[in-house]
Amino acid sequence: MKKSKLKKLRWLYLSLILVLVISAFIVPYTLFSSINLFRGAFLFWLIFALIVIFLTIKITSYWRE
Repeated sequence: MKKSKLKKLRWLYLSLILVLVISAFIVPYTLFSSINLFRGAFLFWLIFALIVIFLTIKITSYWRE
């Protein structure tokens, strides 16, 4: 893969992770603040963690020596 395309892909994945991290602060404290059940927050954190793990694997899969 060309370096320029690889660099764009990395920036795309990093920006997606940044958006996810920002949503990890915003969603629980705004949307879930009025919900007293733990299930909604747990489902959000589970999906959040799986997406971040997937994106991290995609970023590191292009690393080579």
